[in-house]
Amino acid sequence: MNKFIVVLVWALGASLPSFAHAQKVEVAPGAMVTRKTYQVPANEAPFFNFVEKNAAQKAADQQLIDSVLQQVPDRSKAADAALKSGTRAFLEQQDFSTAAKRFNQAYLLDPQQSGVYHGFAMVVAARFRDFEYADELFRVAARMKAPSLSLSADHGRTLLMAGRPHEAKPLLEKAIKDTPDWAVPRMNLAWAALLTGDKVEACRLIVQVKGNGLENVENDLTLFKQKAGC
Repeated sequence: MNKFIVVLVWALGASLPSFAHAQKVEVAPGAMVTRKTYQVPANEAPFFNFVEKNAAQKAADQQLIDSVLQQVPDRSKAADAALKSGTRAFLEQQDFSTAAKRFNQAYLLDPQQSGVYHGFAMVVAARFRDFEYADELFRVAARMKAPSLSLSADHGRTLLMAGRPHEAKPLLEKAIKDTPDWAVPRMNLAWAALLTGDKVEACRLIVQVKGNGLENVENDLTLFKQKAGC
């Protein structure tokens, strides 16, 4: 999964109210998630919005799988290609509906791939502002096959968006260890320190913001210095 572009945390509102507790569903062997649905077409929501597929829909799924595997016989590689396509749609075009469709295709091909859950988490955070469910999906992604180096950074960023900086902090610290040359998690860790009331630590961390993607956090740097006074 490619790097999840930073979004200014101060400009974001609180998350939507939590849904009532819903049943858990096994979406892959050993992987349980909450059954949540959204008011969008089924293929634009995680796990096809948990629809009960009829025979025709199941046949269409199989036809898609067969068509993809004719071109890329390895299911994991085919799923990875779908994940990369979805990530490009998400990051480069901000096209959340197409991204979700590609992540659902990857789910059909290889539901054990961490990137499926990582991608779904990004979509529900960005499109539906459902940070609680995004948090759940990120946690599932961390247990699945081949998690991305950007997973902790994206998870921590989402918890900042949700107004949960204490929980975001250890994830962002891990993200810096995983991707030391990426400026975005360094910026977000400074925000986390400031939002938890540790201004001294925040001012120490802000001078360490460097590396790839620095241009993406220039506005954050300016606002941070205004807020923190350092």
